[in-house]
Amino acid sequence: MNLEVINRFIDEYIQYNFIFSDVFLKNIRNGCESWKKDWVEVFKRLLRQIRRGEYSPVLDKKGRFRVINPLVKNQYMIIFFLKQNNGSYFIDNIKIGFINI
Repeated sequence: MNLEVINRFIDEYIQYNFIFSDVFLKNIRNGCESWKKDWVEVFKRLLRQIRRGEYSPVLDKKGRFRVINPLVKNQYMIIFFLKQNNGSYFIDNIKIGFINI
């Protein structure tokens, strides 16, 4: 069920100039079936934050922006992305895990 919801949401965001890397799609599709329902909501919230420009202005070591949201105690979901000159967002990768922020 989670995969269907994720796929529909990704398809919706393609129309908003979001471009999803193969790495991102592989990582999310391989793991999302075991996600709890609230994790799917966090994923959707992260994409909405990117669309509204609500993300960290600090670039990571690879020159990507990131948007972070907590899942459970000390565990976070992070989406890494690049802003493109044409106004689109290239969604590069997603990480879920224990992160010191």
